[in-house]
Amino acid sequence: MTDSDKIYRGIILTKKELIKLGEEKESLYSRKRVLYKERKELLEKLKELRSKKEEYSKILDNLMNERQKTLEKLEELKKKLDEIKQARKDIFKNKDIAKDINKYKKELETLEYVLQTEVLSYSQEKKIWNRIKYLRKLLGKYEEISSVLQEIDKLREEYNAYRSKLSIIGQNIRKNIDERKIVKEQIKQIKEKLTQIMDEYNKLKEQIKQIKDKIRELEDKLYEDLQRYISQRLQKQAVEISEEEKNKIIEEYSKIQQKIMNGSELSMDEILVMQKYELLKKKGAI
Repeated sequence: MTDSDKIYRGIILTKKELIKLGEEKESLYSRKRVLYKERKELLEKLKELRSKKEEYSKILDNLMNERQKTLEKLEELKKKLDEIKQARKDIFKNKDIAKDINKYKKELETLEYVLQTEVLSYSQEKKIWNRIKYLRKLLGKYEEISSVLQEIDKLREEYNAYRSKLSIIGQNIRKNIDERKIVKEQIKQIKEKLTQIMDEYNKLKEQIKQIKDKIRELEDKLYEDLQRYISQRLQKQAVEISEEEKNKIIEEYSKIQQKIMNGSELSMDEILVMQKYELLKKKGAI
């Protein structure tokens, strides 16, 4: 096997390896694009979840403030209830009043009528008057008791309403805490997934860089081998070439120059034409 054949064989092997590396590079780029898309989608989802978590936090802050206000109101109502505790004891002491209240009212009306319409002795009038004062005091006490009872009922009703409100607030707090906990767990899972994606993404970047470096090395080797191969092949050929072949090389070379000016990438065949042109020109054949 001649040196030219060995060089040619090396060129073919290098081309095959370049094709293989190119396919591998494209596969890595494809996976990289998939990871980039997944990362973008996860970041959008993470943004939504963080916004949702913030909403839950604001709701919880409002609920906790409302809870504190409700507790303060309950404490205020409890204090008022404690303040009328003695009056409540008095109610129990005089509970028989409510039972006979109509009787006392009728008696008072009768005595007041008698006092105003009949002629009485001093002792009789004094006795009736004392009884009237007693009944008025008793009925006044009943009115006081009724007022206290109404106040107690009102306070208890208000107190129970605030206790119900506190219970509802507590339920909402627990509900929002549970829902925010779910969102936090989702955020944690997305962060873990993003970490995995970025680890793989960075590994892919490094693999792509290594392949690109390898491709550049092989392309440099291929270029050198092509130069050697063409040089040896042309040395064995006559310098003279046909006018038709010469015109073809010149025409192709002109097109290649235009591609270079446009910044287009050259194929291996076009590089081969350029090398032929330069060698023939050097030998004075063109």
